Amino acid sequence: MYSLAKLIRKALLKLPLGFSLFLAKAIGLFIYLNGRKRKVAFRNLKAAFPEKTSRQVHSILRKSFNNFGLTIIEQLIISRIYENVTIKEKEGEYPGGGIFVGIHAGNWELSMSCWAQRHKFAAYVQQQKHRGLDKFLNELRQEGKIKVCFTLRELIKCVREDYMIGVVLDHGAENDALEIEFFSHLVPTPRGAVYLARKFNKKIYVSFCQRKKNFSHILEIGKPIDVEGRDDKEVLTELNKIYQKLLEKYPWEYFWYYKRFKRKVNRDVVVLSDGKPGHLKQAKALLSLLSEESSKIRSKVIEVKYKNVFGRIFADIVAFFVGKHCLGCGFWLSKLVDEKTWQELDRTYADAVISAGSFIAPVNKLFSSYLGAKSVTVLRPNIPLRKFDLAIIPEHDRIQADSAVMIKGALFYPDNFQEKVKNCEKFFNLGGDKKISLFLGGPISEKEEFVENVKLFIPKIKEYSLKQGYKILISTSRRTPREVEDYLEKEAKDFEGLEALVVANKTNHDFVFEGFGGLADVVFVSSESISMVSEIASLQKPCVCVFFEPEDDKRKVFLRSMKEEISFLRKPYNISSVKLKTSLIFDRNKAVIKKALEKIL
Repeated sequence: MYSLAKLIRKALLKLPLGFSLFLAKAIGLFIYLNGRKRKVAFRNLKAAFPEKTSRQVHSILRKSFNNFGLTIIEQLIISRIYENVTIKEKEGEYPGGGIFVGIHAGNWELSMSCWAQRHKFAAYVQQQKHRGLDKFLNELRQEGKIKVCFTLRELIKCVREDYMIGVVLDHGAENDALEIEFFSHLVPTPRGAVYLARKFNKKIYVSFCQRKKNFSHILEIGKPIDVEGRDDKEVLTELNKIYQKLLEKYPWEYFWYYKRFKRKVNRDVVVLSDGKPGHLKQAKALLSLLSEESSKIRSKVIEVKYKNVFGRIFADIVAFFVGKHCLGCGFWLSKLVDEKTWQELDRTYADAVISAGSFIAPVNKLFSSYLGAKSVTVLRPNIPLRKFDLAIIPEHDRIQADSAVMIKGALFYPDNFQEKVKNCEKFFNLGGDKKISLFLGGPISEKEEFVENVKLFIPKIKEYSLKQGYKILISTSRRTPREVEDYLEKEAKDFEGLEALVVANKTNHDFVFEGFGGLADVVFVSSESISMVSEIASLQKPCVCVFFEPEDDKRKVFLRSMKEEISFLRKPYNISSVKLKTSLIFDRNKAVIKKALEKIL
């Protein structure tokens, strides 16, 4: 590698600049066509500019990789480039040297070499993996009058001798590096420049090399930054803001393949919604579990709609063949979902994508692959589980895979639980008596039997409450038949033990479920509602599952899986015979999910 690099350089120094320009652009195109590098660069650029569309991002990347090709060739013919560099500086003299900071934007090596032609200049360098290449690069630097420092001791000696010192802000970071905001992300930022400036009473100068055209550059040096009386975080924040503004103006100057955002500590999570409240509730429950692990989680909910029924069908087909990272998935998404959905997806960045239900599972896969993000699905999708980084599957779905975590019941998280309980207590003016709650859903297939059995059960629970000294809280659902609602309202008029009745089809509040569930000593739930049974069990309340009609196969499997967690009550509804149980499924589900999340995030 060393001998070959020297031979190529020798040839390029003699050949016309036009040939060097052609070769540089060919190298830039070759790197851009490298799928792996383009994917990493695309993801980093989206992290910085989530609002930019796919077309805008690729336009910037093509120009960025083209510039990098030019930078590579310029290293070999740097002596022929000096005359094409225009220097703009706020101060013409630097008698005490100074700390010159930069990032991997423009031709950073050319910047150092230009200053070395005019001033004493030293740079602290890290060894390249390839020894031959490392030797060659350092020879080029030394030939360009740059004093190369391989140790901190050498660098400090140069600082004391009033050299200009060149360091970069986006390269490596010590273990205790400060987390500084850069394009709204918290990234570890090395503070060596600030340390040297403070210790040796030097000023910091921001350097930025902008490519004007081909081998022509404008090298700008900003006003001196004094660190005296300021802490490290304040100075580093100012420096990051300066470079962010420059890159917002000239985004193609940055080498986006460079992994600046790889070590960012915040996480952006997108929750996809199919419009079903129950599915969204489970997806948000997973988000809440993730947020318990870190306060640096930012989330966004996007409702997904397909263009038409064919879009829904083909989404599963396309997702079946997609790999872990696929920039082409952006094209497919634009064809499968409606315009509004695609516009929102195309202007969004994510580290992880969460969805619940099979309807939008393929969109989760396509969107996460498009961004190179982690994909997490809740409930059984129509495509193989191995396509996702993590699948949260209830035991009653009866499928398994290496990427799946099996849980009991439906996923639930009691967000703002105590606050909702207090709001409920205040709204209904509830007293401190013992309470039982009843949550009624609706029939699955046998409506007449459902209604008849509810009418049989209500007198039994009224009698039980009076004998045991309980007050009753009752809530219906959107699926509750009108006949049942009318019956409950009639029964409520003359029953002093009824403390609150909520008919969901007439009025409802977001605190009713948590309020009624949290305040009750015993909770009765109609058997057809998998989610309500799971959620009450997760609240660690004695849950009694009441059968008002024969259960179908799906619910039979679910209830069988919950037999150790809840109690069952069938006709003739002898409530006194029920043995109450308190479930720990929330803690168990939480433990297995958190363990799985740690592995993928």
